[in-house]
Amino acid sequence: MKNSEVQTLFVCGCCKRSLPASAFYINKKTGLPGNYCKECRKTVSRNHRKNEKRSLAYDRESNYPVITSTEDPTLRRELILHALETVAASIERKRRKVRESEFEYEPDAESRSGSAFESGSELKSELQLQSKSELELQSKSGPKPELELAD
Repeated sequence: MKNSEVQTLFVCGCCKRSLPASAFYINKKTGLPGNYCKECRKTVSRNHRKNEKRSLAYDRESNYPVITSTEDPTLRRELILHALETVAASIERKRRKVRESEFEYEPDAESRSGSAFESGSELKSELQLQSKSELELQSKSGPKPELELAD
């Protein structure tokens, strides 16, 4: 028997030549050759890199006002204040989200009275009540004997 190897030819998407599989880069995941032959892939990549360098060198205008490049001081002040408001609002939203998530995961959340977001004055009054009750307990048990130090 005669083993005849049939070589499959693939067509390059760029130069439209029929070439063997060895002229194409093989995709490791699929095991199939790419759309462009090795020569065309090199030239296309080289041209893309050159054009990319040129495009990076151009000074493009941005789609939004850049605060540092604004010459008008009143406009710059307005932009800065708007940016500060935006950042402050974002930080507040994040803090609120963290507080809500901490409250949900708090093990003794059911035992606490009041809403999830108690004000600082309510917490202070709770602490004052606790300290008063501790003082009352100490006074009921009697005064502690004081130790006198010998001179």
